[in-house]
Amino acid sequence: MTADSAGNDLSAAKIVVTSAFRFAPYDATQKLTADLIAPTVADVKTGLDKIFTKGGFVGLITEDGAPQDSRDADDAIKFHQPGYSINGKASLTAQFTVAEDNDITRQMTIGKPDASGVYHVTDVIQDGKWFCYQETVFKNGTHRRRLGVVNLTGNEQGQDTAGKNTGDAWTIEWIQDDACDSGASKYLQSFVMPKDSSGSHVTDHQADDSESQPVAD
Repeated sequence: MTADSAGNDLSAAKIVVTSAFRFAPYDATQKLTADLIAPTVADVKTGLDKIFTKGGFVGLITEDGAPQDSRDADDAIKFHQPGYSINGKASLTAQFTVAEDNDITRQMTIGKPDASGVYHVTDVIQDGKWFCYQETVFKNGTHRRRLGVVNLTGNEQGQDTAGKNTGDAWTIEWIQDDACDSGASKYLQSFVMPKDSSGSHVTDHQADDSESQPVAD
């Protein structure tokens, strides 16, 4: 990607095309490592399939409930000498509205059914940690990959309006956990840049249909 004489690069603009979330129950025997989502990994799905075998994709997300990252933090520690401070402990979250009712969305909200197929509901948020893979595709063909451990901390259920999609607004919090990056990070992130046939980065690239889809089953 190359900037013009004014230092601006239209091909670097963060114009989102689509995104996907994949979840699985936490498994302490599995490890989320950087090599799973490195930009050099062309087939990220194969490496993640073992970890996410008991989970799934939340599927469709509502148009007005697109993913929104957020940061909240304790007050910074300031010192007597001007200009010095230490940032407070941060909480990194993402909000999005799931449009589908499927196995994984039920498992994360109302739990699992009994042998007769009945759910015994005590809450619409299940306790416990989850593995999460998020992939976002930008118009220029870049894929942003995120991998980590989350808690589902919010579930605002939509109104059952006739003829309209009832979406549930979720909030997930990325948490530091030994299973991810040996506890050093809240999540791992990489950027897979569009390339031409020679392997060098291209400029002003517009993603085609195949490049504009995140990893899926």
